[in-house]
Amino acid sequence: MSRSRLVNLIGIAIGVAGIAFVTSRIIRDRDAIADAMASADLGWLVVGGVAGGIAMALIGVNWLLILRRAGAAAPWRRGMSWFFVGQLGKYVPGGIWPIVGQAELAHRGATPRGAAYSSTAMSMVTTFLGAAAVAAITGMMTPTDHRAVAAAIAALLVLLFVAIASPTARRALDRLAQRVTTRTLRLPDPRWFALVVARHLPVWLAFAGMNIFAAVALGVELDGPLVVELVFVTCVSWMAGFVVVGVPGGIGVREAIFISMTTALLGADIAVSVAVLSRVVSIAVDLVGAAVSVAVARSAPVPVPLDDRADEVMLDRYAAP
Repeated sequence: MSRSRLVNLIGIAIGVAGIAFVTSRIIRDRDAIADAMASADLGWLVVGGVAGGIAMALIGVNWLLILRRAGAAAPWRRGMSWFFVGQLGKYVPGGIWPIVGQAELAHRGATPRGAAYSSTAMSMVTTFLGAAAVAAITGMMTPTDHRAVAAAIAALLVLLFVAIASPTARRALDRLAQRVTTRTLRLPDPRWFALVVARHLPVWLAFAGMNIFAAVALGVELDGPLVVELVFVTCVSWMAGFVVVGVPGGIGVREAIFISMTTALLGADIAVSVAVLSRVVSIAVDLVGAAVSVAVARSAPVPVPLDDRADEVMLDRYAAP
């Protein structure tokens, strides 16, 4: 079997496995989902789905821009299908499958494997840091006392960017890396890296929209402080889902954090229902995004693949000023 054929089968397998795990979760939790849906306003859930779709599309666009920074041919229509189909891998236990899915599909399409994996990993890191930045900002503004948590997150972000921007720190990290690996450490250009993180800030406002509109669908009356609180809790709960490796799509972890942080504000029943509805909307967004992007990609031209030997040159572009 040729390598291109094998990679194609891997991409298909990850997508199918993701759909299978999503389906099993829906079947398992069908009673809770049915109860939440029965009392919700469907129109507001659709609005929440649009917000979630915008968030996912923005992550996909930022990922393609990272690929393009490396010099890869990353066409929008085909590239978004690589992203959405690859994202179905996050529902497969193991934690690595969204990286494998996106990277292998990008490699099959146009990108040397090393650059594809590095770009996908960088996309996930900057997405996480975007959530941390929004959490730090909104945590300082919430009516409840999250200032200590927000200050800790902000301090960690500052330390990270100082480490990346400081020549002394970069040299120290490079020496440390050379002790444990033979490969050269490539830290990103600080200004470009900060810009990529900043481009992910709207992502988390849109993701928060899924929870906000799910609450509205259940009859919750919103005000400014509650909206800020929901944005903060959304970011923190998604960050927890990122950190806990091996849980498919952060399922369970994200909801547990969200419910524990919003029960006092919304009441236990509403907090649980919002968490369930938000998860259902999120799954629907992933499935619809994959289906639509694949259909759109069929009419797009096929990019010319780059030789794997271009990896070293492409990866150097991340660090170029």
